Amino acid sequence: MNTARSSILRIAPPAAADRLACRLPYRASGPFLLASSVIAAAYGTSFILPEYMEILGMEHDVAGSIISSGMVTTLVCCCLAGRLAQRVGIMPTIAAASIVMALAMAAFAAAVVDKRIAYAGGMLVGVGWSVLFILSPLQIIRHLHPTARIQHLTILSGAQMAGLGLATPLGYLLAAYTGSMAIMYVLFAIACVIAAICLGVARRAMLSMPSVSMPHIEVTLATTVALLRHATAAPIVMIVVAACIFSGLSTYQSAYAASRQLNPDLFFLVFTLTSVALRFSVAHLLDRVPVHRLALTLFIATGASLALLIVNTEDSLIYILAATIFATGYGLSYSTLNGMAVNLAGERGLSVPVTSQIFTLAYFLGLFGFPFLGGQLIREFGPDAMLLTLLGGTAFNGVLATTLRPKARIGSL
Repeated sequence: MNTARSSILRIAPPAAADRLACRLPYRASGPFLLASSVIAAAYGTSFILPEYMEILGMEHDVAGSIISSGMVTTLVCCCLAGRLAQRVGIMPTIAAASIVMALAMAAFAAAVVDKRIAYAGGMLVGVGWSVLFILSPLQIIRHLHPTARIQHLTILSGAQMAGLGLATPLGYLLAAYTGSMAIMYVLFAIACVIAAICLGVARRAMLSMPSVSMPHIEVTLATTVALLRHATAAPIVMIVVAACIFSGLSTYQSAYAASRQLNPDLFFLVFTLTSVALRFSVAHLLDRVPVHRLALTLFIATGASLALLIVNTEDSLIYILAATIFATGYGLSYSTLNGMAVNLAGERGLSVPVTSQIFTLAYFLGLFGFPFLGGQLIREFGPDAMLLTLLGGTAFNGVLATTLRPKARIGSL
């Protein structure tokens, strides 16, 4: 335990933290956010793989196997990304992930020649997206004062959500304009190369900014156990539950909507638009609210949306209201809990980059793990049983947020 403890000692003294900036300059944040949106959009093109596979003469469910191969590489690379970043740097690793995503898009395009190449594309998507998703918050955290982290993490997640939300309609638009889905994937591959260039521009702009040293980025079993023995375990557990709630609602929204004679596309449209709008519009206000109170408020909103979904019969207006409230509660919770986790780690002398990565890995575990349980609940008892389970998880998160009240302060390291 002493070895583990020594490997995750404080990454920077308080004096160094005081020199950190309260915002990123536009010449750094602009290219960085643009690249994040582009790579997220490339990842989002996996949503239209089923139709592409059908055009290529393959069964509709083949796309599920391709995407599942990406889930495996996502979890593996989440564990290995820190090791690579510790050796070559965070931004070079993220730029490499963008190139990997370009290769994934090229592999999907090449499936017109040999359909088996699409499986390689699925695996490469998992590599590129997981490395970007787990490391990009570190680049923000290392340059920003703790009081500014939640705001900028929220803006980052907004940029990524915008990319994901635009992926499907933009993909269909490009396919219609070019007359080929393969050419559409070629265009996304080119966009990912441009994103890598944008990351290089952002890196040069950030070189002159104060930063904290991050000598311990690699995630190991010892560092994970040490972190989970401290208060940082609470926000990590909360994001697992929040991820379960999101994956349950998104994966089985069609089943819920069918039970109420509603259109599931309405839920996703409202959720995406509301999430993106809120993340960009209220991000600057989040740091003014005590973090435990903010988290509790978001959990209450999430619980209210689940309650509306449970009591709703066939009312589209209530459906829209529930989606809007859920986008408010869940949509702002990831960056809030991420900021809470890394600030708690900093207060206790633990590695901030390792904490952020374990936080993201926990999110993926909840995201990929719950659909199995949710499917069992729906099969045996119906959609309402799953919703009640998710409501119970939200209540559990609310209790955890309450227990952190005297500990979770945004403005300290």
